[in-house]
Amino acid sequence: MSASGGLMTAAKMKKKRSQRLHSKLPKKNYSFPVPIPPRSVVSVKAAARSPWLNEVGRVFRIGYYSRHDGLNCIWLVDEHGKYDQTIDHAFLDKFFKIESVSKERSLYERGRPQFEPYT
Repeated sequence: MSASGGLMTAAKMKKKRSQRLHSKLPKKNYSFPVPIPPRSVVSVKAAARSPWLNEVGRVFRIGYYSRHDGLNCIWLVDEHGKYDQTIDHAFLDKFFKIESVSKERSLYERGRPQFEPYT
């Protein structure tokens, strides 16, 4: 039933489905799994014209994905366990070194523990 109380027609259902956000994965092949699993560890690498040039060596964990943002929006979790900034797979490949790939199977945070601070 729709919000107006009547049955939804096929056209209304099709329109509602088409309004959903779709998570499009990048088409390029990378040296890491796409999407990269949450809780994986990455570090900033030295690269020409990098926006993180003054943070070379800084370590981040990959955060859980958001259904709203999609699977190409990667959240970086800082050393305090806070979601710090976002990047996409192309930036991850260009400016970050993959230290370890997590075995986490859940892409979304539902029912998962929050990130703990690390040293």
